[in-house]
Amino acid sequence: MERALTTRYLWVAAIPLLVVGLWAEWQSFFHLWYGSIIYNHGFLVLGGTLFLLYRRRHALKALTLNGSPLGLLFLAGSIAVLILSQAADIRVFRLALVPLIIIFWGWSIWGKAFLSSAGGPLLLLIFAVPVWDDLSPLLQHITVFFNTILLRAADIPATIHEFFITLDVGTFFVENGCSGVRYMMVALFLAAFYGLLYYRSNIRIALLIIAAGLLSMVANWIRVFGIIAAGHYTNMETSLIEDHELFGWAVFIVVTLVPLFFISGKLEQALPGIDDSSNHGKPEAVPASGAYTSMKWPVIASLLLLLPLLVPAALNARTETLASSWAPKLPEPDSHWSGPLRHASIWQPDYVKPDINLGGVYVSDDLEQVQMQMTGYRRQAQNKELIFYGNQLFDRKQWKLVSKASRTLKSNLSVSPDTINETVIQKNGESSYVILWSWYQVGDQLTSSRTEAKIQGALNKLRGDARGALWALAGRCGGSNDAECADQRVIFERFLQSLK
Repeated sequence: MERALTTRYLWVAAIPLLVVGLWAEWQSFFHLWYGSIIYNHGFLVLGGTLFLLYRRRHALKALTLNGSPLGLLFLAGSIAVLILSQAADIRVFRLALVPLIIIFWGWSIWGKAFLSSAGGPLLLLIFAVPVWDDLSPLLQHITVFFNTILLRAADIPATIHEFFITLDVGTFFVENGCSGVRYMMVALFLAAFYGLLYYRSNIRIALLIIAAGLLSMVANWIRVFGIIAAGHYTNMETSLIEDHELFGWAVFIVVTLVPLFFISGKLEQALPGIDDSSNHGKPEAVPASGAYTSMKWPVIASLLLLLPLLVPAALNARTETLASSWAPKLPEPDSHWSGPLRHASIWQPDYVKPDINLGGVYVSDDLEQVQMQMTGYRRQAQNKELIFYGNQLFDRKQWKLVSKASRTLKSNLSVSPDTINETVIQKNGESSYVILWSWYQVGDQLTSSRTEAKIQGALNKLRGDARGALWALAGRCGGSNDAECADQRVIFERFLQSLK
């Protein structure tokens, strides 16, 4: 009776604990699902997970304390990775860790019986984590390949170049949204949900998931082909070219869900005597020793679960102090250089909402020019990070990339790392070239590596230092080849050696 009450109280405390401890991740989940058309099925995934857990409530209630040292070890490791991912703001890692952390938390308290009862439903959340975007390029290539075959079979003449399919009536671009990753995620989730609901065999669940993935790909090929064929036969006058959302889901239902319904029935018939979810997760026997039934297991596991919430809060005061007191300035060169001239600009980085944006042009005694730029953040946060997709070294609407390389400087300098990034860009529609030398400052460290800047930034955040900045030199080149920028490189080195 006492153990039953203890388990009941643990389950009552579990829900607020899992919500509060992983609060930042749940917020990111909901922002992703609400704001992204690709992942708005995440609400369906969450609902399916909760429904399966509810169906298995009797097995979960029957669990008894059976602490697992291995589960606790995995929980501690995953919490450490989560805190580091929070510091580096790697959303994919953070969200992918959520179901694993919950599984490890339950495992460390109730043992392996929790894995068999709740592991499958919790892993469904993986279908709502933004890891699937990486499949888009591959699925795009596969879609173009099979549409080439379908167009030939339909005798529709087309010229294929990468993701562009050109007909006599116009050109179709198979973009990311045409890769079919949305349909694949939904199909895989529905198959996994159905299998966990009705099947006891992991092999048959896997077969159903594989069938769902293949059918979703076929549905997308047919969807894309249907849009191209409609454009061909209507001379591009069909509304399907611009608005094919409803058409896509209609094809998905006919080509994926209907066959999947019959396939799932065949697999279900092969499993006689299937009961409901009460078959899942029969609790294992409690060990004779009381060492694994102590309340220390849920206490330690729950304290670990609160660390992702408590660590940033504990560091907040130091982070704020460092951020508010950071007031960098452009360096002063020796007497052979004048400047910086604040309103002169050769180039500007394309960064999102920087806290600091210092730039100016220095002029030497022999009238050579160098622009120095410092753009950064006093406190890096979501969408205000030094290293993230929204920040670019140059505005691609104004400039195009000519070349990129790493260059080792000839002498040790205090204002830059030994190796810097060299980038040559050209003004769109003009013959104007600019050479850039750039590097990063993370806290008080300098590096030219984006990866090192990301990792070092995460480690610094764990010490309460969230500062980060881009440093760069810019100068004009006579052309795009290496020799035509050689003189400007010499000027750059001269300028760096003159800095105090």
